Amino acid sequence: MSDTPDSEQLWLELPPISPKAPPRLLIFIHPAGSSPEAFAPVAIAWQLKFPGATGIVLQGLRHVGRHTDWFDASDLDGQGAQRLQTACELILSRIAALQAQVGIGPLQTVVIGHGQGATIALECARLQPGAMSIVAAYGARLMKPIAPQERLSTVIHLMHGEFDSIVPVVYGMRAYRGLLAVGADVTLDVVEGEAHVIGQNMVNLGTTRVMQTLFRGRRARGRPTIH
Repeated sequence: MSDTPDSEQLWLELPPISPKAPPRLLIFIHPAGSSPEAFAPVAIAWQLKFPGATGIVLQGLRHVGRHTDWFDASDLDGQGAQRLQTACELILSRIAALQAQVGIGPLQTVVIGHGQGATIALECARLQPGAMSIVAAYGARLMKPIAPQERLSTVIHLMHGEFDSIVPVVYGMRAYRGLLAVGADVTLDVVEGEAHVIGQNMVNLGTTRVMQTLFRGRRARGRPTIH
């Protein structure tokens, strides 16, 4: 765990389970209204699949009661896009600091986000594609359309519950189509019976997609997969 001078937590650090396994850096960005401690079980479940990885659960940037989120998503003042970019720039600086601290570079860095955290992960990949090799985004939406000239080197895995009422699956499909249209390396899995939660089934799916990218080469891109 890291603290600012006034003892405000910046992240929760989970050391590798097995120092003999390949070293990686897993950065977790929790959903709005959550906390690193609440999201730690998801991080640990991922670490069990990548036992040599250092897990970092970032702390949200805005305090909302006892929990945190990442940015004010309302755009009543027309400044929503700027608030999102400011949040992403701060998170990217923290990712760079963590990579330097643990001695693991972008090629071994995977960013995993859920809900608003998944939106942040996608926008970070758009803002600075070289900061991480893979993004696994659960229940994500894009805050702004993909521009025709955009190019993303980061591999993107989108996973969405069929019955997600917080971020309906149409947003995941929209993100997939936009990313695919500009040639991004992207997959979308729509999971039947799942809502806006990350249970073991979703963990297994996300880690499998990342393993396919890292070790075996992904299957060819095509239509979204429905489980």
